[in-house]
Amino acid sequence: MTYIKYNFLIIIFIIVFTSCSNTQQVSKNNNALNKKINPQEEFLSILETDKYASLCSSKKIYQKIKTLDNGIQRSKLIEKLLLKYTNNLANGCININDMNRKMARNKRKKIKTSYTTYHQYVNKKRILKQYKSNNVSMNTILKPYIPIHPSFMSFINILHNKKLSKKSYYKLRLNIERLKMMKKYNENNFIQLNIPSYSFNFYENGSKSMNFGTVVGNYEDQTPILSSNVNYFIINPTWNIPDSIAKKTIIPRMLKDRNYLDKKHIEIHKNYRLSSEQFYQEDINWKKYLRKHVRYIPYKFIQLPSNTNGMGRVKFIFPNKYAVYMHDTIGSWRFKSSKQGIRAVSHGCIRLEHPLALIKHISTHYTKRSYASVRRDYNSRMMKTISLSKKLPIHITYLTAYIKNEKLHFYKDLYRYDSLQKLNFRLN
Repeated sequence: MTYIKYNFLIIIFIIVFTSCSNTQQVSKNNNALNKKINPQEEFLSILETDKYASLCSSKKIYQKIKTLDNGIQRSKLIEKLLLKYTNNLANGCININDMNRKMARNKRKKIKTSYTTYHQYVNKKRILKQYKSNNVSMNTILKPYIPIHPSFMSFINILHNKKLSKKSYYKLRLNIERLKMMKKYNENNFIQLNIPSYSFNFYENGSKSMNFGTVVGNYEDQTPILSSNVNYFIINPTWNIPDSIAKKTIIPRMLKDRNYLDKKHIEIHKNYRLSSEQFYQEDINWKKYLRKHVRYIPYKFIQLPSNTNGMGRVKFIFPNKYAVYMHDTIGSWRFKSSKQGIRAVSHGCIRLEHPLALIKHISTHYTKRSYASVRRDYNSRMMKTISLSKKLPIHITYLTAYIKNEKLHFYKDLYRYDSLQKLNFRLN
């Protein structure tokens, strides 16, 4: 009986002790829940260091806020600044109108140039509602508008923590603003083609899974800056040769060498369908299409799949109004150089250093096909189209800044956007 009483007392003690512990934990949780967040203090802390480099032209408002005592005027100014700061964070602080005027001037000089900016909607009502509720942190309020590109916070850290010359500081700010102007995306997986670095980067789960070189558009035929999605790729493709290239290259060489078209596996058709009516070199007076005022050629040159095809063995398609895409190349020797005259020579499309590795990766992870079956199609030399089964965003960017060994460096300004683009505010 003594043994039973002893055990009974131990059980009672455990129950009482557990009950007290649970009561204390519930009390702590309730206190945590009841504790109000002070988003105003959090926001003022962000402004003090300009944590996300988004004060821009609103610095005067912030300076005025610092001179005011707590009151209605100060509260209203903070709310006004919150909306301005969020918009700057979401959409950048580059003078877009000035940029567009300069680009229009370049286009009149026959320079093909395009820089697409993507405006993100800032939900002002939601922001103010969250802010006034006092139970949503400022980081949560701003999170939808903070660029998630891996370089963004790295650039911000350099901006805040390194002593930079005025010129370097300005150029770094331009690159930070360019990241803000990119199309917003939520996917962890995406492709980035950065023009100034001649680079292809495949990001998956926040880090690079593939990286290799590219060849990009020359200064007169610039690769456009834009965002899209890779929808499919074509193995053993034909090349629909643009009229501009036909006039500049194909027709002159054809007139010098009657066997040129046969050597290059090029056919002449009524349009860009192989099923359309076919013509032959001797059927047409080609010299009249070489005259300066003639732009349109009513005959289309199509290069068939072959080892001499300008597209190489594969091209990757992402919808855009400029008809640019990524493709293989027969000029693989170009990737051994970093010179602009060798790496910036295309008519706008992007040539890839390792297209077969990309076929393997995309086939394995982004299509319903196995790589073995895709490789069989590749080896057949027959043209095949393979669709992607998963969304794969692609961003063609223009970033002249990069960080290596925690130091800031710059690429050559190929298309002169560092001078063409201006911040819409003055630096101190």
